Amino acid sequence: RSSPCPSVGLTAARRLVRPLARGMWPFRYCYHCSPGAVAALLTRAISSGIAAEAAPAVTAFADIPEPPAGVARLRVVSWNVAAINNNPFEYWITHPSPAYQRLMKSVETFILSPGDDDIRVDEVFGLDMFERVMTRMEEAGLSHLDQVREAWAADYSSRRIVSGFLRDADVGKKRLVSMPDRITNTIQLSSGESAYRPAVSNCYPEPIDSLEDWFEKWMRFLFETPVDLDGGGEKKVYTLLQRIKRSKYPAVTEQEEAMSLPLQIVLLGVFDAILMNFMLTHAGDFWQNLRREICLSLNSRKNSRVIEILRSTYDGADVLCLQEVGNQLVDLLRESYRDTHELILPKSYSHKRGQNSIILLRKGLITDVREVEIAADGWDAGDLVAISSMIAGVNVTFASFHGDTNGLLTAAALRHVVEHVPLGGLVFGMDANTYERESSSTYHVLEFERLFKDLGLSSSWPMTDPSRYTTFNARTYLQPQLNKAAKSTELKEKGDRNPKDFVLFTGEFQAVGAWRDNTGRLEYLEDMVFPTLDFPSDHALLSTELHFRFRPMQEEL
Repeated sequence: RSSPCPSVGLTAARRLVRPLARGMWPFRYCYHCSPGAVAALLTRAISSGIAAEAAPAVTAFADIPEPPAGVARLRVVSWNVAAINNNPFEYWITHPSPAYQRLMKSVETFILSPGDDDIRVDEVFGLDMFERVMTRMEEAGLSHLDQVREAWAADYSSRRIVSGFLRDADVGKKRLVSMPDRITNTIQLSSGESAYRPAVSNCYPEPIDSLEDWFEKWMRFLFETPVDLDGGGEKKVYTLLQRIKRSKYPAVTEQEEAMSLPLQIVLLGVFDAILMNFMLTHAGDFWQNLRREICLSLNSRKNSRVIEILRSTYDGADVLCLQEVGNQLVDLLRESYRDTHELILPKSYSHKRGQNSIILLRKGLITDVREVEIAADGWDAGDLVAISSMIAGVNVTFASFHGDTNGLLTAAALRHVVEHVPLGGLVFGMDANTYERESSSTYHVLEFERLFKDLGLSSSWPMTDPSRYTTFNARTYLQPQLNKAAKSTELKEKGDRNPKDFVLFTGEFQAVGAWRDNTGRLEYLEDMVFPTLDFPSDHALLSTELHFRFRPMQEEL
């Protein structure tokens, strides 16, 4: 309480101790203290008894009584764990520090009302930077550099950085920034490691002291850093860029298509310089510490946190239907569950996409497992897996599915699974990507309910409530698609707040308990955007306990 640090105090001490009591390292909750100061605070907090106030552990399914004789229980989890996002600032997250909100609101103000900060492009990405980039591109043998030089002198150099560049719709339509950003933002190497472009919008790990320091590192990355993507040999980063074709992006002119490779490099430099200059001048060192912490929670430590939630709160689950599971997470799940569950991957598993649907089944309880092959009907490889099995003498099919963004393939997937199910029951965990509001471009949740009921299926909840959300996320203004950004005051209106996730089942089963969770603690907070530092997915985790009558062994004999 006597410390000048704004993070220190009784409330902050509790925040530091509670995650420690749950086995989590808590230093990320303080941005002003040195590790030694945080450690001293922890010592004082523990010795004063604050640790006794740590939140008790909660476990799913614990409050459900044992079923009566002749009835078996099946505890099911369905969770889209979500692919790792390369940009730690792309979506609003719930963060314990008020400084996070201040930073994101300052970016919002900069984009919407830049005022005097709306300076010329060449005041940030100066002529000397431009000339050095041009020299390196000439040395690399890139063509159409004279056209790029003309476009720079006649147009881009004099544009205003916000109104004339960041908010320019044509730059977005032509993909002149978003395309090279997607390719070079975070490069997955054949070694399993990642290479990061020096930029604000990724998890670049090294400190950046000034705009000049950033530019030197940016140039080395683009033109000197060798990367090996597939084990086929090293390449320089700039060689990964692709020509932007007018046939695919009609807004691109013939001249822009011809010079699209060098033009992308220049405009990517402008984009990175604008954001870097803003952060360095308005957020000091704080934003780099914040980025490091978010990347730790939602990127580098995300998979281990997913395992931690599943193996603590949901350790009693018999069946886990997971979607958008990355390759590394598959390996971790296989190791963590090797003694208790069988891990089922689809035969169409896509290592390249690294976003697959999988199923985990408790060993000894579920037997005779084999995949039910269902040809893809528009969805991507690995999005659907279905298996038949035996449980307590009953034939049961389990399925896990990840729908397309607008949910338009969900109906077809559900029909195909029902048609291919062998005689017996069906339990289907899915990210259906259904929506609360009706629209011609998205799949409405009540239309989905009509379909699954017509097919003889029920959901974990007796009635589908369009406001029983399982997602609540919204884009910030610190990402390239500004038309999709939401102000801090309009997260509910413009965010993705929808009822997307379901556990469906046939009449053989009865749901006796159902839960949503966006905290990892068997709790759903309605007005909280997620992911958070403790909950690493933008989809809520669903759990349900199903009861069903089984056939005794003598009946089979």
